[in-house]
Order: sequence, then structure tokens, then C-alpha cells
Amino acid sequence: MGEFSIFHWLVVLAIVLIFFGGRRIPEVMKGLGEGIRSFKDGMAGASGGAATATATQPAPASAPLGVAAKCGHGQVTITWSANPGAISYNVKRSGTSGGPYAMIASTGATTYADEGLANGTYYYVVTTVGSYGESINSVEVGATVA
Repeated sequence: MGEFSIFHWLVVLAIVLIFFGGRRIPEVMKGLGEGIRSFKDGMAGASGGAATATATQPAPASAPLGVAAKCGHGQVTITWSANPGAISYNVKRSGTSGGPYAMIASTGATTYADEGLANGTYYYVVTTVGSYGESINSVEVGATVA
């Protein structure tokens, strides 16, 4: 007593086939497997286990907005708006519109003075650096030192 014989299992199988039909059994088993997998992943996360491959990553912040350049005597001052989640900002410069840009500074402030410049036109972009990495370049601004 208390144990299922082969006859009992055949009766259970027949009842399942009557209610679900032969074509629905793979769908039911797939759903059962996904439910068990989801439960295991939830338990691993609750106990401080390793993150699963399906964990979402934080999205990188957008590039800084409001980038502007102001010329002075032998210098260009670049300013921009603060970006939430920023750890620092990378300021990049090029002598050609569209780049390539070379990083000239990394700062936690929202302003940077590029000093000691020769006469000419310079092009700047700024990126946000956060815990997720570096954002795309901001809109390019140009300034002519005379």
C-alpha cells in the first residue's frame, strides 16, 4: 500500500490524455520545465547566488546635453549640463570637424578650460562616464582661437 503500481500510472496517463489530448502534452511539459527553471533562478537570486545570463544590465546614460564652447585668449572653455549617474566626463578634441577625437581631459566638473592653444579652429565632444562605461559622443561644438 502507498505505492503506485504500473496499473495506477497507466490510469493517470489515460486521464491526462483524455483531458489534455496527445498534442497538448509537450506544451504542458514545456511550461512545467520553464516554471521549474524560473523557480530555481529565483531561489539562486534570493540566496545571493550568481546572476543569471538573463539579468538586465543598466543602460548607459546619454551623452551630455547643452555642450557649448567659448573662446578666450589662447584657450577654449567647454561647458555642458550635468548628467544623472555620471562619475566623470571625458573631453575630446580634434582639429577636424567629425574627428577623430583625442581625449584631452577627464573631469568630474561640468566645465573644462583647454589652455595654451595656438590660433586655429578646434572641435570638441564630451562623453559621460558612469558605472556602466562611457556614453556616445555629445554633439560637436567648434571654436576658433584668434
